[in-house]
Amino acid sequence: MKNEACDCERKNGNVIFACSGSSDVGELTDLVARKLNKEGIGEMHCLAKLNAGSISEIKGLAGAKTLVIDGCDMECGKKLMNNRGLSDFIHLRLSDLGI
Repeated sequence: MKNEACDCERKNGNVIFACSGSSDVGELTDLVARKLNKEGIGEMHCLAKLNAGSISEIKGLAGAKTLVIDGCDMECGKKLMNNRGLSDFIHLRLSDLGI
C-alpha cells in the first residue's frame, strides 16, 4: 500500500464520506469512495476525522454537495453525520443495492 498524503482538500465542491466498517460491504464503500475521488467526481474525506470533532472538517462542508456511503443497515456514516448536526447530504447504502 502506498503511503500517500491525505487528499482532504476540496477541489470541485463534492465531498465523499465512506463508512469503511469491518465487513466486506464496508471495504466496498471505501473502494467506491476512493474510485470516485480518483476520477475527480468528489473528494474523499475522513469520516473518523469528522467524528473526532474536527471543526475545520465540519466547516469545510459548507456549500458542498456531500455523499455519505454506508455498507450495511447500521448506517454508521449517516448516524455520525446526524450526530454532528449535519443533515444536508445524499445517503447511499450498498445493502439497498443488493450487495
